[in-house]
Amino acid sequence: MKQLLLSILFCLFFLNLFAQKNGSITGILADSANHKTTLNYATVSVYKTGDSVLTTYKLSDDKGTFKINNLQTGIKYRLVISAWQYGTYRTEVLVTAENPAINLGTLYLSTKSNDLNEVNIVAERPPVIVRKDTIEFNAESFKTLPSAVVEDLLKKLPGVQIAEDGSIMVNGKAVSKILVDGKEFFGGDQQIATKNLPANIIDKVQVVDDKQAKRRDPDLTAAEIPQIINLKLKKAIKKGAFGKLYAGGGVKELYQAGGLMNFFRDTTQVSILAYGNNINQPGFNPNDVQRIGGFNRSGVNSMMMSSGGYFEFNGISFGGSFSGVQTSSGGGFNFNTLTKKGIKLNTQYFFGRNDNLLERLTNTNQTLGNDRLITNANENTNALTLKHNIAGKLDWQIDSLTQLTIEPFIVLNSNNSISTNFSTNTNAAGQLVNNLQNVNNRNSSTNKYQLVADLSRDFAKAGRSFNIGFDISTTPNPTLNYNRSNSNFFITPSTSEIDQLRNNQVENFRSFIYTNYSEPISKKLSFKIDLSGNILNNENALSTFYRNPANQLYDIAIPSLSQTVEQNGFKTNANLSLRYKITKDFNIQPGIVHNYILLNNRFSNNANIDQRYNFIWPTFQLVYKIFRLNYDARFTEPNVSYLQPVADNTNALYIRNGNPNLLPARTQRLSLNMYKYDPKNLVNYNLYGYGNFTKNGIVNTTSISNGVQTVTPINVSGIYSFNGGANGSKDFKINKTTLKVGLGFWANFNHTPVIINDIRSDANVFYVGPNGSVKLNLNDVVELNQSYSISLNRSRYQDDFYTDLSYNTQNSTSELIIRYPKKVVFETNFAITANTQQIAGYNNNIKLWNAAVTYLFMKNDRLQLKFAVNDILQSNVRRSVEITGNSVID
Repeated sequence: MKQLLLSILFCLFFLNLFAQKNGSITGILADSANHKTTLNYATVSVYKTGDSVLTTYKLSDDKGTFKINNLQTGIKYRLVISAWQYGTYRTEVLVTAENPAINLGTLYLSTKSNDLNEVNIVAERPPVIVRKDTIEFNAESFKTLPSAVVEDLLKKLPGVQIAEDGSIMVNGKAVSKILVDGKEFFGGDQQIATKNLPANIIDKVQVVDDKQAKRRDPDLTAAEIPQIINLKLKKAIKKGAFGKLYAGGGVKELYQAGGLMNFFRDTTQVSILAYGNNINQPGFNPNDVQRIGGFNRSGVNSMMMSSGGYFEFNGISFGGSFSGVQTSSGGGFNFNTLTKKGIKLNTQYFFGRNDNLLERLTNTNQTLGNDRLITNANENTNALTLKHNIAGKLDWQIDSLTQLTIEPFIVLNSNNSISTNFSTNTNAAGQLVNNLQNVNNRNSSTNKYQLVADLSRDFAKAGRSFNIGFDISTTPNPTLNYNRSNSNFFITPSTSEIDQLRNNQVENFRSFIYTNYSEPISKKLSFKIDLSGNILNNENALSTFYRNPANQLYDIAIPSLSQTVEQNGFKTNANLSLRYKITKDFNIQPGIVHNYILLNNRFSNNANIDQRYNFIWPTFQLVYKIFRLNYDARFTEPNVSYLQPVADNTNALYIRNGNPNLLPARTQRLSLNMYKYDPKNLVNYNLYGYGNFTKNGIVNTTSISNGVQTVTPINVSGIYSFNGGANGSKDFKINKTTLKVGLGFWANFNHTPVIINDIRSDANVFYVGPNGSVKLNLNDVVELNQSYSISLNRSRYQDDFYTDLSYNTQNSTSELIIRYPKKVVFETNFAITANTQQIAGYNNNIKLWNAAVTYLFMKNDRLQLKFAVNDILQSNVRRSVEITGNSVID
């Protein structure tokens, strides 16, 4: 409550500032040669006359109109107007108390001439330039502290949102890569760049569509096309070195240390990093890895982040733990260069070592008519993971219209873990049904060898384009699992014991080839064809052995628990469509898709099964201004692991069967997207919705006997799901004080059959979650950030055999940053998670409080001394709850 009142007081103070400044300047921008052509998204920069410090700025809207509010009266302002391909327009305006609202009417700009004598006034560089396909921000216009990193800079840019996990959105679109001077940077790991590169080395921030992602997946809608952020460095930085070194220690022998160095020389960049810690944190933040580690140049093709700070770029972990407590270390290098022929080359190597301890309590409560099956499990796992990532990239702009990209990847990953699990099952009367003591000693490797190539060609004829590429990979993943368990049954007294070795050799080969071609037929009509083929060769070889009491070796083969499954075949996909442009803002694109699947499933101990399917279905796309609707369909074959007919009995109370008779699933997909960024009023909002309708989808049917659950995957139809939401934010700015208010809402609905002991019921599961946030920044001296969200979860069942379920989860996060006195930064954050799910021994209010004080030294604050206390309340726990089938899993 105190935090809420404080937030309200700050907001009232901020709004009061606006009330004191009511001057405004409006106008319309147009082409001097063609007065009917308005200049959309031009930048209007405002300075006080005689001052080079930017006061504020606005972009003109889609009608060329601009309005600048909250100007002080009695001040003379200088307006500098910049538009792509037009000359700079300057004028001075006096805002008085007698005439506070100035209307400049229509201002005409002339096209830009190639005048070699044109004077470029650096102090008047516009903060934002919108080109044909690029948004460019001038970093100098967005002030940050000397110690700020790229993430601090990005947070100040309009339309940019950074989530708690470090993921970035620009104008409602996800960022897929962060480049540095157009080159990959440590595999494109976003947070390596954003959390480590100093903001003061950045000259420009450019945002463009990820055209390669669109070529690889032509089904991407405009709202789904990822964005690429390119960080242009200042010229003085491009020859030299910069980096980051840190070390720290604490009580209970806690430590952390690491270093990142980046060396530039003209068109060559070399980055080296190393780290080690036992405080369950990444060795670097994503900004460090991208900025200094070179991933900004090499690019990020995949990323995963968690709310606890754990992240991966291109499958590379930099320490920390997604779950559990971890000691981690690692190191590697990243090399980028640009050849004289304009070929960008990148190579990188990274090694990571993670020693993880996980202690987990799980409560699963299943409703079974008048009875229940309540499972309580206590898991303790120690795991050691060693991972080598080797990658390269060749990016060749052959000519102005042709581009070739080649990317090889090698991942060598080994995991050795010992897990002990003690679980009990009780019924509704509280009677103990059974218990299990289980030990798994698992040695596995997850390796991958991959080669990706893409060739794209544009043509002089507008709208004509051609693209072809392939993605070939093989993943040999052997696993040795030594499994020992003892089970006790109490309703019908008995015991059972297992002591076995499961040798599972899995190898999947995939060769994916794709091409697409677009051809304009007329000004309003164009033709597009997308073709792809996928060759599959997958094998799942399982051999099971019991321990021989005579020699204590696992050499007694068990044929009933051994089987080799081979899946060979290919899939093709052909999509033909016509795009008709009804008006400038309205077009439709009907089409037809053809899928063909041929699968040969071979079993060493069962009859072989061949599958052949043809599938033809219509597709449709509609675009009207900011609204987009898409409809399509596709076939998906079952994973070979589902086809393995041998039961997985490593948990004697939860046995998983395979099903060699599974059919491919057919899914129809419907999506709706609408996004709007209003530069005039600094408002952005987006609406989205997705629906999936599946025939022959895979669900698990469960048989429960004496507390033992046996699960078998089967095909069912009538599966459908919907999810959607809305997000909006509004920026308020007055001089150096900013306020950002955001509101959001999301909802999920899943309709899936539940089948237990042959009793089938349709389960309808709902998730609803409103959320809001307030971010207040007072002259970069005080920052106050507050966010709140609630998740309402419900399930309803058609058959009374199952009991309806419900629970709520609330999350609140508060952050306070004070940069005062000079050279001192105080920061604290407090998060609380409250859950209505009541279970004995479980904490329903998890609180996490961190605080730190930093003192800055040397020129440009290059040396920092930080005292931090993490988890002050010693919560040391996370909690997650979900509804699955007829169960609440906590």
